[in-house]
Amino acid sequence: MFGAISTSLQRLLHMDNPLYVILQFIWDLLVFLVKATYFTAETIYYSLLPNYLRKMKNVSGQVVLITGGGGGVGRLLALNFAKQNARVVVWDINPEAIKTTMDLLARNGYTCKGYVVDISDRDQVYERAAQTINEIGNIDILCNNAGVVCCRPFWDLPDRVIQHTYNINIISHYWTVKAFLPQMMQNNRGHIVTVGSVTGMLGTYGCSDYSATKFACVGFHESLLTDLKTHGYDGIHMTLICPYYINTGMFSGVRPRMFPMLHPQYVADRILEAIQKNEVWCVLPHTIRVLTPLKCLLPAKVCWELMSRVIRGPESMMMFQGRGRVPAG
Repeated sequence: MFGAISTSLQRLLHMDNPLYVILQFIWDLLVFLVKATYFTAETIYYSLLPNYLRKMKNVSGQVVLITGGGGGVGRLLALNFAKQNARVVVWDINPEAIKTTMDLLARNGYTCKGYVVDISDRDQVYERAAQTINEIGNIDILCNNAGVVCCRPFWDLPDRVIQHTYNINIISHYWTVKAFLPQMMQNNRGHIVTVGSVTGMLGTYGCSDYSATKFACVGFHESLLTDLKTHGYDGIHMTLICPYYINTGMFSGVRPRMFPMLHPQYVADRILEAIQKNEVWCVLPHTIRVLTPLKCLLPAKVCWELMSRVIRGPESMMMFQGRGRVPAG
């Protein structure tokens, strides 16, 4: 009798049984709702809690590598990490820019190590990565910060500019992460920071190459995060930074209407804070996050009127005079 009941239960709970599938779905849904409630409450709690009352990641003694650390936000980020007693490593293609960053840190009583690297060159990235690990040690925090922008209508973009923008802004992320992720996986410990852009959430005038690479940064971040979590690497954190236009030479001449350009120091401070809080996604300023769901919910014509007439995004980019280099060739 009990054998027959056991057999019936086994058949009932077999994965191919439709009832099992339904029960499993209901159970998964209940677990999701409980966790969603908890995580939402947790997020609200921590958003209201001042930083001095919460536990922040201690980066003291950790090795931090910053690509594009020779200028702009990268340079300020290097100084921020140095002030936290981190061991800072700067990668940049410009040796003079690296020296300027090292001098800035030295004037403030800190040191850093600099390497001249063309991150668009896969072999050079792997070579410098091996050299960095050999001379400094394993990388604890990788900040993929380097980026270039040209800002021209699509039909005025030379092929070499498109290729160069992709190589620097997204393809290089594959090479740097492939170089440093294995030792992070071995220790189940590390942090990968992807500096994207608001233009990776909303297409922007004159940025069909730049904006597309930043959309790719978002997809790269989310997919790699999914890979790591699915395979149990919960000790490796990932942070995506999506800032609005930053008031550096990179976006010189841009005249936004609604949102003021961000100060580089503010962006560098928020990147450090996001890393110390293990934030997964950080949009700067936070208010711009509402534009993404609006893009999905509003009719396309309404979105265009909002962008062109109210925000005037295209108009703000037409005065662009940035310092993005056009590669020779």
